[in-house]
Amino acid sequence: MVERVTPRLRRSWIQRAIILMNLLLIAVSLGAAVLLNYGYGRAASINRVALGRSLTPVPDDLEPGERVMNVLLVGSDSSATLDEDDPIQIGRRGERFGDVIIVAHIDERAGEIALLSFPRDLWVDIAGTARPGRINRAFEVGGPATLIETIENEFDVPIHHYINVDFAGFKGLVAAIGSVDVYFETPARDWNVSAKPAPRSQTGFIMAEAGCQSLDPETALAYVRSRYYQTQNEAGEWVTDPTSDLGRIRRQQDFLRRVIQQAIDMGARNPFVLRDLIDAGLENVAIDQRLTPQLLLDIGMTYRSFEPDRLQTYSFPATDGQVGRNQVLLPLDDEAEPVLALFRGASFDDPATVDLTVQIARGDTTRSAPDPISTRLAMLRAAGFRFEQSTRSGSVEGVVVRHGPDGRHAGELVAAAIAQPVLLEQVEELVGRSVTVVIGPPAPAAADAPGDVNRTGTDAHRSESATTEPPSESEMGQIDDPAPVPEGAGLQSTAASCG
Repeated sequence: MVERVTPRLRRSWIQRAIILMNLLLIAVSLGAAVLLNYGYGRAASINRVALGRSLTPVPDDLEPGERVMNVLLVGSDSSATLDEDDPIQIGRRGERFGDVIIVAHIDERAGEIALLSFPRDLWVDIAGTARPGRINRAFEVGGPATLIETIENEFDVPIHHYINVDFAGFKGLVAAIGSVDVYFETPARDWNVSAKPAPRSQTGFIMAEAGCQSLDPETALAYVRSRYYQTQNEAGEWVTDPTSDLGRIRRQQDFLRRVIQQAIDMGARNPFVLRDLIDAGLENVAIDQRLTPQLLLDIGMTYRSFEPDRLQTYSFPATDGQVGRNQVLLPLDDEAEPVLALFRGASFDDPATVDLTVQIARGDTTRSAPDPISTRLAMLRAAGFRFEQSTRSGSVEGVVVRHGPDGRHAGELVAAAIAQPVLLEQVEELVGRSVTVVIGPPAPAAADAPGDVNRTGTDAHRSESATTEPPSESEMGQIDDPAPVPEGAGLQSTAASCG
């Protein structure tokens, strides 16, 4: 998809993220900001986890509004708190694994929040074991302390606080807002074709009809837990999502966006509504001993007006691999560095958090207008960006800034530095905060007119200043088509409205 924008920084986007604990954090923050006394009392009653020296302390001399911290959010795969006849209990014995692992980066200086999701199959060295394994194994063998140490050792990201939510806590959050509307482009289900002794559903999720559907707490939990997600094609055949954990993260992040927005639509800044959300959100939660009620209230005051479309979300870059007989996800360390720099404390607008590549397109250079390529390169360098430069074939006019599903904010930073109209384009193959700029000869004056173009006809990635005029035929021919999304990629259309 392609948009024509004038390069000013806008924070009106959301791409990837994840569920439950993020909603909890925002709900607690909003609740504390409005219901100070009530929120303080409820926060003081939360279950505590003694983590000793596992956590990195936040400097004591920083005032509210100056702190930068990372909160490890774990959705534990535990059914111990559910009723015995709950469908989730089938084949389970109350196990407690790290099903969802996220680091929430809270930068009070900028009033921004970013989330970094770690796929549970990410292959890392497990702290204290001298053995590698999947990252969720760290939580299983040593609890939060081992998981914290593993993340800090592997990625040099400090962890300052810890929050855990289990299955019952998630269901309670959904119940607090009644249900969540999700749009399904096709019928969908959870179905493990490799299960022994016979194929079966792992979570019980099935959506027999396409369209806008209201998910109750049980259905919502089955949906966001699905790792064997299938969609039905036009021929009536079931197609398995090939992205597994990464596809599940996409669905969870889309679900999070819908939950937060629905909570706000219900009146999440109304004291009485918030009281119910806080009660539901804190029922099955455990936090570290340093996450004090006062700190929760301070966060609430800082983020009391925070809107969900400002949430910046990332998935840790990884690729499919095999270690022995294990099918795992191998970390892409180089691609992850710009994102990790952000979570290590860099400013959200720091060029060091962008992995930039510049390509000079071989196009029509006979036009009498002066060649702006060197000027645009100088603009990027003056803004502090470091980049690799190469030459590419193909005809491109003007400037195209390409970013991945997680990289909208990074793309906007680059566009702002160029200070001339550009095209923003989302492509699947770019990960994290990787951005590619393609620079060609000047585009005709008509193509430089401000406005947004969305090739797919959806509104999912239009900017606030979007126009409804379609692109011209010449514009359509000047931009390379982005890589297609794999069939069964598992992300329901965020553009489809449920009314």
